[in-house]
Amino acid sequence: MDDKDSSQEVPLPIKVIGIVFNLKKPTKSDEPDDLYEEYDSQSTIDALAREIESFGFETVLLEQDEDLFSKLTTNPPDFVFNIAEGKDIYRGREAQIPSLLESLGIPYTGSDPVSLAISLDKYLTNVVLNYEGVPVPKMTHFRSRDDLVKAKELFVSENSTYIVKPRWEGSSKGVFHDSISKNAEELERNVLRIFERYKQPAIAEVFLPGAEITAGVLGNDEETRVIGMMRISERTPSHSGTFLYTLDHKREWEERILYEGPQVLDAKVREQAASTALKAFRALELRDVARIDMRMDESGCLRVIDINPLPGLSPHYSDLPILYSLSGGNYHDLIFGILRSAFKRYGIHWVEG
Repeated sequence: MDDKDSSQEVPLPIKVIGIVFNLKKPTKSDEPDDLYEEYDSQSTIDALAREIESFGFETVLLEQDEDLFSKLTTNPPDFVFNIAEGKDIYRGREAQIPSLLESLGIPYTGSDPVSLAISLDKYLTNVVLNYEGVPVPKMTHFRSRDDLVKAKELFVSENSTYIVKPRWEGSSKGVFHDSISKNAEELERNVLRIFERYKQPAIAEVFLPGAEITAGVLGNDEETRVIGMMRISERTPSHSGTFLYTLDHKREWEERILYEGPQVLDAKVREQAASTALKAFRALELRDVARIDMRMDESGCLRVIDINPLPGLSPHYSDLPILYSLSGGNYHDLIFGILRSAFKRYGIHWVEG
């Protein structure tokens, strides 16, 4: 935890930092109830603004709406702290704001449009990581109903259990208590649910029965490092004995989820988690900050199941701030570390006060 502290001053030209975001709102009766799940609450945006202001900056809140382009061109901030997930259901939506900022020459925190677009796409992420030698679960891709024939083929050729997910969603959207498929009929049902509910392809991963561990990565180049990790499990194990970190779990995390810091993990597991997280971060050419989700297979190998280059930053319920706190850090230093990494990448140095 070597990013310190608020006794820093920023020389010109950085005075105003814009926070670009998507504000969570109620869904309509004809919309899926998780449509805006990735968006941020007003309390998260306010907490982030307070921390940035504590470093001596002014902040301006910039929602991704029809007026954003005009605001950015008329009175652009000196720098942007980007937490926007992007609009609609496009697989490249997380690249929308970084692409706009780059076209306007406004520097920003986080990964570039290409890395963000690839990381949201679970199929492409799996392909890239596998090519780069990062352990991932075996995956089968279902683009359309014509691919449903693969379901029977999987259970003929292998004796495995599969978990079905949407191809380009985050925040556990599309992961339900019955997403695990133990036969072809269950797999077909779960794939069709993704097609109908999320209007996108589905992926089926070999289900990994071991511990779920998530790690936070901060920095760039030789300063890239793991800043913490935690194990995620159920407070009360289910009757099936199988744990899935579903959206329902995340919504009711205080009652249902147990977060445990790195001290509960064996030293070899901590080392493996840190090494795997760093390899994944570098393979996808991520920047500044990310959260890497992993799960252990039967042999004890941690495999990457999801990449989060725009991790949630609620100080109360988001996984990255929680794991950082359990690893000895605090929210103030986390936001400082993200800003410091982004500033340095642009050649802007935070001067000791």
